[in-house]
Amino acid sequence: MPAVEVIEAAREVTLDEVESALVVAFRRARVALNNGRAVVVLVREEDLLGHGDPPAAAVAGALVGLVRALATEGVRNDWRVNALATTDAVSASDRSEWIDRLSDVHGASGVVVRLGQLHLGRLSV
Repeated sequence: MPAVEVIEAAREVTLDEVESALVVAFRRARVALNNGRAVVVLVREEDLLGHGDPPAAAVAGALVGLVRALATEGVRNDWRVNALATTDAVSASDRSEWIDRLSDVHGASGVVVRLGQLHLGRLSV
């Protein structure tokens, strides 16, 4: 299994800190990918769905966008960059197993996997 850079979205972020949180995540991802490591971005499902604080939701949404952009940019270089959305109810072992799956060199890139159940029964608009 290749080395993986796990980038976790900040849980407590203010509106003034959103930009710097995204810049730090971008820089970490680029360094990891340029050094041959996969990247898995962890976000809270609540934030991804906009149920949390607005700044945290902004960071989660932007990080998912970053994952998709880097996956597209890295097609020629076989970059593996994915996102994992979880809730506090998801066990550490389940989270770890999915990080391994999402960083597999033969796996997909640009994917968001949701382990929580908050999105069930909701319509995407």
